[in-house]
Amino acid sequence: MRDLDTIIVTWNVSSLLIKNLQSIFNFTKNLDYKVIVVDNNSSDNTVFLLKENFKNEINRGLLEVLDTKKNNGFSLGNNIGIKKSDSKYILFMNPDMEITENTFYKMFNFMEDKEKDIVLSTTKLKYKEGDIQHNVKGLPTPIINICVLLKLHHLFSKTKLFKKYFLSDFDYSKESKVDQIMGAFIFARSNFIKNIGGWNLDYFLWWEDVDLCKKVYDLGKKIIYTPTSEVIHYEGRSFNQVESIKKQKRFNKGMKIYSKKYFSKIPYFFIYIFSFISIFLSFLVKIFKIKPRGQGKI
Repeated sequence: MRDLDTIIVTWNVSSLLIKNLQSIFNFTKNLDYKVIVVDNNSSDNTVFLLKENFKNEINRGLLEVLDTKKNNGFSLGNNIGIKKSDSKYILFMNPDMEITENTFYKMFNFMEDKEKDIVLSTTKLKYKEGDIQHNVKGLPTPIINICVLLKLHHLFSKTKLFKKYFLSDFDYSKESKVDQIMGAFIFARSNFIKNIGGWNLDYFLWWEDVDLCKKVYDLGKKIIYTPTSEVIHYEGRSFNQVESIKKQKRFNKGMKIYSKKYFSKIPYFFIYIFSFISIFLSFLVKIFKIKPRGQGKI
């Protein structure tokens, strides 16, 4: 059994993925690890380019490229990688990231020192400009979901309600137990992930990470943030290839699945109704060419 398997689900970001893998192979030391890339039917020659650029790593067993020939989405893509995994820990990592130090080794040692109830962890994410990406949150409530659908969080982000959800005052220089972490970088105990059956396949893209964190919370397990390392995240390069209204519909679908699963019928009804209004608001965003903010910017 290896120390770590890193699963990267990718779609049409070959240049960033190559940069990601180069950083992994350059900086990762003193660890028995493997990277499993699950390609979601990319049209930018991702599979060919990986096999050409990383022949040595493939031959050494450090890299496995899975050409699925279909767009599986994020949850199923990760689960395909999990089936190929045989390690103590699994890192779920976005392709548009870059490490600048021996991050994997640091995260491995961090989790080794923690009690077994801590099943997920993440570390500090930064944009290429150096700003911190806000990658921890509280778990959503019905009122939070309704306000997000109506874009009210952009207007009232400084209120107590949203500060509690977005954790806008969170100290990213200190280790802390948290309720929700962004799916871009999740360091997990392999036995926990496999015992719960992997990622929830009800979600194609978006909200699957919220569901995973909710499951951790409901099972009485813990999630922890640590500043032990830093990772550059170019954020959303795959998502940016999707037209904004389609993204909103996909986001809404995930929210409705989550809300129906965890909230009562009346809150779900209002979330369902307001999801249609959010589509109209997305039309306005498109018409007036308003640039959307990344999910990690507050």
